[in-house]
Amino acid sequence: MIVADRGVQIILPGLFDLPLDELDTDFVSTELPALNRILGLSTPHKNDDFTIDAMLSSALSLKSKNASSATGAAGLAMAQAHAADEDPSRLLLVEAIHLRADMHSAIAVPIPSDDENNRDIAIIINDLKDLFNVDCDITEIADGRFLLCLRAFDAPLHYPHPLSVLGKSISPFIEQSRQVLPWYQLLNEFQMFMHQHPLNEQRQQRGQLAINSLWAWGAGARPTPGLRPAWYCDDPLLNRFAVSLGLHREPCSRITNITEMGEAIVIDLRLLQLLKSGLDHKLDELLLEIESELLVPILQMLAKRPQPLYLRAGYRFDFELKPRARFKFWRRSGRLYDWRQTVD
Repeated sequence: MIVADRGVQIILPGLFDLPLDELDTDFVSTELPALNRILGLSTPHKNDDFTIDAMLSSALSLKSKNASSATGAAGLAMAQAHAADEDPSRLLLVEAIHLRADMHSAIAVPIPSDDENNRDIAIIINDLKDLFNVDCDITEIADGRFLLCLRAFDAPLHYPHPLSVLGKSISPFIEQSRQVLPWYQLLNEFQMFMHQHPLNEQRQQRGQLAINSLWAWGAGARPTPGLRPAWYCDDPLLNRFAVSLGLHREPCSRITNITEMGEAIVIDLRLLQLLKSGLDHKLDELLLEIESELLVPILQMLAKRPQPLYLRAGYRFDFELKPRARFKFWRRSGRLYDWRQTVD
């Protein structure tokens, strides 16, 4: 894990999990020179920050007030940013998912975000809210995203951002939830109600995924950032969290219009969203956009004002591009293909 106290930090989860065999053979080598330069001249560091929460906590040197979970990890306390006057220990962000039972586990499957699915989710969540109003209150904060306020007990802290778990087994999180027994019981009751909801029967008849569970995350008291970098991100929930920490936020599109970059965190979740939920976007086009709109202008600015560059992708290595790295007379392979083979 890199403990960075300055420089530009690029958080690009999913980079090393992409289906590169879908691309033309020479595409990564010839069309992504900025990415290749970063990977080729950087110093790799072993990494233990695999979730979005862990990457951002490390990047910001967050000093969390939350107690650690059994695994020593806690999710980002994002929910308080949406209800500053509420008790943060009772707040959670929730998102509807499809929970698919496997032979030995349960897999979290995303519900595609579109008008029809968002309408069905809102109907089911509103019915759930009415039935369980003694236990909690649920308020919509964005399409398919809700704020849940528990009335009688504290929320669990161990759940990470949903993009970090979709498509994976959530059995370890289920086991951890047993340590907060009232929550574990309430979540089971939620799932029983959602499973039996008549709308889900209609959805299954139409060949659609049942909306049969909730993923909850973001509990805990607002942490204190050890750093105050500029924040470039297009995700509305992460931006709301950054504002709650007192950070200056800008859209990623702003990067191509500035001439100098100081200490900054740049977050792009689109590769991970493509992997998890499927975007209406071709992989090669998205990589070219990231190359031209983020990586190229950042390297150009760092050439004028040298400072460290850190690339975090939530994999086994983080990459540190030091200011003097451009003077190296040797060069390891920088292709994404080669690094993926190295770390697999």
